[in-house]
Amino acid sequence: MLWEFFIKGGPLMYPLLACSILTVVFGIERGWHYLRAARDGGAPEKIHTLIEERKIDQALSLATAAPGPVAAVLAEGLRHNGNSRDLLEEVICLRGAAELKRLNQNLHVLDLIGRMAPLMGLLGTVLGMVAAFRQVAGARGAVDPSLLAGGIWEALITTVAGLCVAIPAMILHHFFEDRVRSFAYFMKHYGTEAAKHLGAKA
Repeated sequence: MLWEFFIKGGPLMYPLLACSILTVVFGIERGWHYLRAARDGGAPEKIHTLIEERKIDQALSLATAAPGPVAAVLAEGLRHNGNSRDLLEEVICLRGAAELKRLNQNLHVLDLIGRMAPLMGLLGTVLGMVAAFRQVAGARGAVDPSLLAGGIWEALITTVAGLCVAIPAMILHHFFEDRVRSFAYFMKHYGTEAAKHLGAKA
């Protein structure tokens, strides 16, 4: 049944199928990445406490062993302990930018699919409608309404398929962007606090 609808949808169903596969693949990949990044067991807070207590070696060991972008940013700051605050802020900012780039990886694909799939579906529908009306225009004598109706419902299949692909892609993109913003906030917060404590006194 589904295969019959797929065939009737026309050639644009194939790129829509590819988009749906990419949505699933990148959705799983990004979800797993953020899940691993969040499994830090409260390490950033523990590292921050150790920094305040001037237990730098213990803090560096914990930051190096802990997963996630926040711990990575703190580890970079701890490696430059004792340098000027300006230098610390610079290296922390650079590491934070690198972590943000990793967090945002492949999100643009989901965004593109969410925007492009409805347009591809609409294009497929328009092309199908053109073909249907062309068939009706070429018919001689009285036009059978069922001929036109059949062409229209087949043409609408691509619009439905495009929306079915786009909606999950947009939901995933929105959810993942929210996770990235959360990571970015904690990287900035803990990175700024680390720079205050680790920077050399003027």
